[in-house]
Amino acid sequence: MTERKPDFVGMAVFEPEVRKIEIEIIEYFSNSIFGSARSDITTRILFYFITRKYLTQASLQRLTGYSAGKISQEVNDFLKMGLITIFNKSSKGTITYAMESISSEIFSRSKNIMAANMKWEPKFSEIKREMEENRESLQEFNGYDKVLSFVEENLARFAQYNQVLTTWDEVESKIKKK
Repeated sequence: MTERKPDFVGMAVFEPEVRKIEIEIIEYFSNSIFGSARSDITTRILFYFITRKYLTQASLQRLTGYSAGKISQEVNDFLKMGLITIFNKSSKGTITYAMESISSEIFSRSKNIMAANMKWEPKFSEIKREMEENRESLQEFNGYDKVLSFVEENLARFAQYNQVLTTWDEVESKIKKK
């Protein structure tokens, strides 16, 4: 395998056989449970960072075939979420991004998924309140107890997510202080 250190153009050179394997791996993971809940582009960019570590927006565009605007939007989202960092800025303005740690990426991604799910907590609380307020008229419908149970299970899950997110924030805060 002929791979070189990043030349700050963000495109490692792979032998054709290795590139073919990389494409197969990315296709496999994009179509598996590891794929993103957001979109195919998010998953593909993520796995290119895993296989290559250093990338520019231009190299991501060449690798994925997505437009410059889509790549820019995803890279900015990745930066905001802390999944990647700016590794280098060239004198010509080219920015090379890096994914420093796969484990921190997985950690950050899990945290973001939980936080995104938390937006449903108020709606589930409202549904539970309405179901309890109208229990007498709703209980005659088949499935009332199952729906109420589903709502309560999700509210319990939101409470657990909240605890996990709070703990993660505390740990991150301690790490940043050191």
